[in-house]
Amino acid sequence: MSQLAIANLRITSWEVIVFLILVGGGFLLGILLGRDRIFILLVGSYISSALMSVIPFKKFFPGFFESEGNFVVLIVAFLVLIGIVYFIFSGPRLRRGRGLWPVFQAFFYALFLVGIVLTMVFSFLPKDLISQFSDLTLKVFNTSLARVLWLAVPLAFIGIFRNKRSA
Repeated sequence: MSQLAIANLRITSWEVIVFLILVGGGFLLGILLGRDRIFILLVGSYISSALMSVIPFKKFFPGFFESEGNFVVLIVAFLVLIGIVYFIFSGPRLRRGRGLWPVFQAFFYALFLVGIVLTMVFSFLPKDLISQFSDLTLKVFNTSLARVLWLAVPLAFIGIFRNKRSA
């Protein structure tokens, strides 16, 4: 892996890709889907991460998940679960907000969504692949504290900046 010299940090091209996915994916998702749909996807990522931790994949498919090489199946299963939850909770009640505030919220919801997805993806990766990332990236996405923060900060953001609807 080639190394980039950015601000005296040893950042690999993997970190640049992860950063582009986080910010670029958050921006594009926020613009394309809007605040309400991103909010449902964000909730879906919470539900899916909880389901992934309790679904006994090894019991359903004995021998298949013994190898670390099958991490892609876990990533795909996680993304499919997010999609299923989205379709269950979405409906005609979705509306697009107007003004700058919903765009701001949509961007941050999408950023949190991509961060949660990346955190879950890192939890599925094999150890030999994880060792290729820098300490900074691993601290941001692959520690217990990072997982807690990626799950708690969006909830705090939603609680603090929720819409005040008139009765």
